[in-house]
Amino acid sequence: MNVESVYTAFAFRSGRRSLVAAGSETCPEVFLYDLDRHEKELVGGCPGGVMSFVPVPGIEDIYFSVMGLFPGFVGAEAGIFMHRKDASGWKTEKVFPLPFAHRCDVIRHAGRNYLFAVSVSRFKADPADWSNPSDIYVMPLDPADATPGQATLVESTIFRNHGMLKTGDGEDQTLYVSGAEGIFRMDMGKDGKWTPVRVFSKEVSEFGFIDIDSDGRDELATIEPFHGNTLNIYRKSDDGDWTSVYKGELDFGHGLSCGIAAGKPRIAVGNRRGPLTLDTLTYEGCAAGQGFRREVLENEAGPTQTQFFSHQGKNYILSANQRKNEVAIYW
Repeated sequence: MNVESVYTAFAFRSGRRSLVAAGSETCPEVFLYDLDRHEKELVGGCPGGVMSFVPVPGIEDIYFSVMGLFPGFVGAEAGIFMHRKDASGWKTEKVFPLPFAHRCDVIRHAGRNYLFAVSVSRFKADPADWSNPSDIYVMPLDPADATPGQATLVESTIFRNHGMLKTGDGEDQTLYVSGAEGIFRMDMGKDGKWTPVRVFSKEVSEFGFIDIDSDGRDELATIEPFHGNTLNIYRKSDDGDWTSVYKGELDFGHGLSCGIAAGKPRIAVGNRRGPLTLDTLTYEGCAAGQGFRREVLENEAGPTQTQFFSHQGKNYILSANQRKNEVAIYW
């Protein structure tokens, strides 16, 4: 699928449909592509500057997105948008103004859906201005129609907030975010209040968890630092510390994800500058020297987001190849 200046690509199920959402960083375009019918439709009323586009668990044809963050971090008018489709078409509206909004997701926790919204910075005078921290908000969603409730500020001291990762299934999902101060897990206390708990203390741009060596324990994969120049893998020791086991070069590292493809645990990561490649990393054991094997999956891609997903019993890698203005699927 071709999308000019594509930034967002995300595969999910909505009701009985398996969909890929693809949004442009520059143009007012968001498409939903049906993986079974091989048809795409334009989501109406979108301004562009799309950073995230996610479904609401258990509710069909209602989605949330981050829009209005354009290249160069032009995003004073950015925010969280809600998209609804009915018999008359699409209705898109900004439901939460959040300057320099960058990521959002919906998690299912304790029988209820919660929308998290995160800015990359509270304010930016220019692209190089990182003097302000980000803001992390959470909103409970109405069980019937997913209308966001009162927004609560969860955290406002993390700088260069960039990565967001949802883990878990069903009623027990967990959200993580990353920034200059490390990786944080969002925990709800018995009082119903959300609190960030630091699980890793180095500056991280994007990250993922995967048992890449199949030893029964997840490793941590990171891009460091912000939009950084290294791909890193850490193993957790018995005393709880993360120990580095791999470090490889990146150029404007972006779009890190983890999952299973072609029968093996893999890490996918992109270079938005320099080689512009989409790469994958696997663990091959002692026979491969350091134990890890890195391969180029696509040249001249400049990926912005990647994702591992399954459809009809087969595993795939999805990539927003911005350099080629395309959304690609690999298997």
